[in-house]
Amino acid sequence: MKTIHNDVVLGTSVAVLAALGCWRAMDFGADARVFPLLVLMPATVIGVLIAVRGQMRLWRERDNPRFFVNPIRFFQIVFIMGLALFGLQYLGFLTTSAITIPVISFLLGFRKPLPVFVTTGLFLVIVYIVFIQILSRPLPAEIWTWLGN
Repeated sequence: MKTIHNDVVLGTSVAVLAALGCWRAMDFGADARVFPLLVLMPATVIGVLIAVRGQMRLWRERDNPRFFVNPIRFFQIVFIMGLALFGLQYLGFLTTSAITIPVISFLLGFRKPLPVFVTTGLFLVIVYIVFIQILSRPLPAEIWTWLGN
């Protein structure tokens, strides 16, 4: 028995989370909601398209796949993401991301540390440049700014 097509799970997850983000962004002020909606609305549409394409492929193959290959790993990642969302308010976005990305990468099977740390570093640099330097949008305060006061 095959596992469920990754596109169905990924597309559905992206669509649901992006739609929830759109709904939440509607409570923001007029200026603050523009950027989140510009990112989240296309992400919702793309997620739906990916999920539908994956489901159509499953129907063509006439397969009845299992939903989880490894349920323990799935719930570990969900738990880590929950901790990351909770940690944002205490550790800050960059610090939480610097911890979360390598941990989830390891759980997903990436065992070579150099590519994981390089990718994590590039992600953090790009986020810093785009949000702090270019857009002047604040991210959740880092723990070292609280410790310094």
